Amino acid sequence: MRFRDVRRTVARAATVGAALLLSFSAPQPASPDSGRDPLVVRTAHGTVRGKTGPDGGRVFKGIPFAAAPTGELRWRPPRPSASWSGVRDATAPASPCPQLPLTLLPDGGPVLPGDSNRTGSTSEDCLYLNVWTPPRTGGRTLPVLVWLHGGGNAYGAGSDYNGAALAARGVVVITVNYRLGALGFLAHPALSAESIDRASGDYGLMDQQAALRWVRRNIGAFGGDRTRVTLGGQSAGSLDTCIHIASPTAQGLFHRAVQQSGSCLSDGALEPLTLAAAERRGQSFAASVGCTDPSNVPACLRAVPTGELIRGAPAAASLWTPNTGPAVLPIPPHRAWAEGRVNAVPTLSGSTHDEYRYFTALNVDLLGGGPLTPQTYAALIKLQHPARAAAVLGTYPASAYASPNLAYSAVGTDQRFACPARADGRLYSRRVPVYAYEFNDPQAPAFIPAPYTPQGAFHASELAYLFPMKALPLTTPAQRRLSATMTGYWARFAATGNPNGPGTPVWPRYSADRDRIQVLAPDRTAPTNGFAADHRCVFWQPANTS
Repeated sequence: MRFRDVRRTVARAATVGAALLLSFSAPQPASPDSGRDPLVVRTAHGTVRGKTGPDGGRVFKGIPFAAAPTGELRWRPPRPSASWSGVRDATAPASPCPQLPLTLLPDGGPVLPGDSNRTGSTSEDCLYLNVWTPPRTGGRTLPVLVWLHGGGNAYGAGSDYNGAALAARGVVVITVNYRLGALGFLAHPALSAESIDRASGDYGLMDQQAALRWVRRNIGAFGGDRTRVTLGGQSAGSLDTCIHIASPTAQGLFHRAVQQSGSCLSDGALEPLTLAAAERRGQSFAASVGCTDPSNVPACLRAVPTGELIRGAPAAASLWTPNTGPAVLPIPPHRAWAEGRVNAVPTLSGSTHDEYRYFTALNVDLLGGGPLTPQTYAALIKLQHPARAAAVLGTYPASAYASPNLAYSAVGTDQRFACPARADGRLYSRRVPVYAYEFNDPQAPAFIPAPYTPQGAFHASELAYLFPMKALPLTTPAQRRLSATMTGYWARFAATGNPNGPGTPVWPRYSADRDRIQVLAPDRTAPTNGFAADHRCVFWQPANTS
């Protein structure tokens, strides 16, 4: 990579890297219809018909959990969906929430697995969810996993995930769409002024909680147990899960949490913006689409065509971070923890061994024009860590790695993912059971051609082991065994708050004093106490290592 490409690479990283990372009036509760067609289920708002999946389980797709947030409902909390008569077809997913396609590869392919990243969407009528259930329940109610997709709160859809493997383990799996980009996370003083809590932003988080309320009201009709709901997600979905743990309006909506490769708390994590900072960025965004007259900003914004709004998203991707201020997140998560104002639930959390190699492959290998040299590696570190560049380069010298690309990847992995995940575990474990992991399959199936950065256990690589993906097939018996182990762990955690059970290696509960993290690898599933040293967490977070 030439030196003059460095600054352009940093700008691209800010955009593409970010892409990876209600209270309704109460109708009558839904109930199961015993003795009827199992593919026909009556919910609180109407009856749906699903289909039988390839494994014999039931699948219901495209069920509305809130009204379409269009017109005057754009940038407002989600409202109840309308009831319907007759039987609604629930055999195909709804449109993803508005987003551009992420087709940046040389062959025009997406940089994330999933159809939403290939096609994009302009449909604001997108607040739908999908349900997977096992082939049979044995007459008992089952634990529930509500899954929040990743994609930097700007990309992705619930339909990108196949819940069949976890459902086969005895879990009712829900995947959710939520508003993304500007439509989901724009804050602006004019929007705050018309809100009852005098704040704006976080509409995507409100959608997620609306889905949780739908689950509480309706999941019994699908055989699920409303008292055993696990909320989980990966990347931005994990960040959002972290926020719901600190959200007063999420109290009682879930009983366990899964955080995969995303934190909202620690140094290096994507902490929420303040309301003031989010509003300033929102004003810049509004100006970019021609909405500057203080007297009619809300009306102007609501009149902007959807396509124009999402075309502005890549240039302002850092906008789409949750912010404090609205009732869903009145104070920062770290303060909520310090004051004991959190939804303290058992948590399963972790990261992958080589998280940042994905971002290096994308921003350096594919978009940056070639591999880093020792000189351009040093230049990038100086740009990104101006106050600590010498210390970072001393801790991660290019000469200690097979290539400068891998040195750069190690910096990003440790600072942004590994050490924040560990710090979360140390904080949570003071109050609740925590089970910490590191996924480490060095041969995990990859979908980005990366000529200069071997992908290893890259960001999102663990997902194919939990949610079967055609784009990322598991090709070896060892990988399939690891997948079976992981789905067993996740299902038992959803059921009991503890992943341990017959047929899987013991996973010790995490504690700060022992600092044991479960390694999930094809050749080894066992705890290690070398995680902090491997990822240099003393360097990045000295306050979180004692």
